[in-house]
Amino acid sequence: MKYICSSCGSESLKWSGKCPYCSEWGTLEEVQEVEPAKEGKRKVSPSSYKSIMQFNKKSSSNKVAKERIPTGYKELDRVLGKGLVGGEVILLSGEPGVGKSTLLMQIVLNFVKGGKVLYVCGEESPSQLNSRLKRLDPKGSSKSENFVLTEDNVVENIAELIESDNFDLVVIDSIQSMTSLSSKGYPGSISQVRVCGSVLTRVSKMTGTPMFIVGQINKGGDIAGPKVLEHIVDCVLYMEGDQYNQYRILRSIKNRFGSTNEIGVFEMRGDGLREVGNPSLVFLESGSKSSGSAIGAIIQGSRVVFVEVQALVVERESEGGPLRRVANGIKKPRLDMLCAVLSRKGGVFLGNRDVFVNVVGGLTVNDPAIDLAICAAIKSSVEDQILPKSRIYFGEVGLTGEVRGTWGVESVVSEAVRAGYEELVVGRMKVGETKKLKIKKVYKVKSI
Repeated sequence: MKYICSSCGSESLKWSGKCPYCSEWGTLEEVQEVEPAKEGKRKVSPSSYKSIMQFNKKSSSNKVAKERIPTGYKELDRVLGKGLVGGEVILLSGEPGVGKSTLLMQIVLNFVKGGKVLYVCGEESPSQLNSRLKRLDPKGSSKSENFVLTEDNVVENIAELIESDNFDLVVIDSIQSMTSLSSKGYPGSISQVRVCGSVLTRVSKMTGTPMFIVGQINKGGDIAGPKVLEHIVDCVLYMEGDQYNQYRILRSIKNRFGSTNEIGVFEMRGDGLREVGNPSLVFLESGSKSSGSAIGAIIQGSRVVFVEVQALVVERESEGGPLRRVANGIKKPRLDMLCAVLSRKGGVFLGNRDVFVNVVGGLTVNDPAIDLAICAAIKSSVEDQILPKSRIYFGEVGLTGEVRGTWGVESVVSEAVRAGYEELVVGRMKVGETKKLKIKKVYKVKSI
């Protein structure tokens, strides 16, 4: 008998109200240990040894050996790495109401046109699922005989059903609603999620059937359940956005068959999610010109995205209380560092001013190339000067005040010219590199 923390996954021999490792309250769950059967030394038959050539001959007719399987959405295929792989297990997570089930239903509608799909609805009733189906496919163009729906939440029964039929895609919505007969925990507990994830992954690999698994998140924004669930799957996707923002960002946190730098952009509409094929300008606002606004460029995988950074600097009337540094779309420690660099190296005193920074469109930016745009927006707000809307800032700011030019400048310039921008402010580069940039004006900045 042992107890496992649902927050950090640590094991304890006795129960306590607070986890001794992560200090979370009420997270220790009882897990029954199953002792392995005491058998003699098992003999391995020669048939269990297979050379790689034998495996290739056997899998040549299997779904695993097929090329990438398109999902019908270029944005999703870009994030996955040009499509699905046979036997790939994908864990899709995100905030409640962000559109996970809507995206999966649209993928199912694409697959049933030429294949067979199994949809396990553990959280919704068939009538609720049917209402979504009518909203996404009002004409009823999908073939109902290829759409197999089940309410069974016993993972052993689901695995037997997958093995008994030839499905082209399996959707599990969600892993927290599944239960296993070999575990004594309640659905959604650490032990249940671990066992159910292992069983589903195993049957997907054996049959070569790609599988989408929906994973809920906890109050901290992480995927609920044990961390081992993220290790056993092949790909972990996270959908960003909120119910008040029409755009959804699909990111890859882990991907064994593709890059983790790509993003997919979708727009939520009344009839479902629609792809945004050219997201480089979608996060820009076309409102009135004002100070405190700068346009920065970031690179997400193979694409360039232009974002508008807004800054508001307010001088404090009283000296009491700590200074406020509010960051929306970037990490707050990054904003604190840039404010310190501007005060010490950039000649912009912020010691008695509150600074608010926002990335328009709800996009979360981790690329350090956005630093120069943030500093430009803050200085524009302090001096109340309007920056040209035809100018792009692209560079990383260091602690010593230097501005470094990051990789991908050529891609930024080509996308900027196509979008109609005329000026580029970039970090220090080689002299020969700036002559190759086909844009009207290039400002090389060595220091902030």
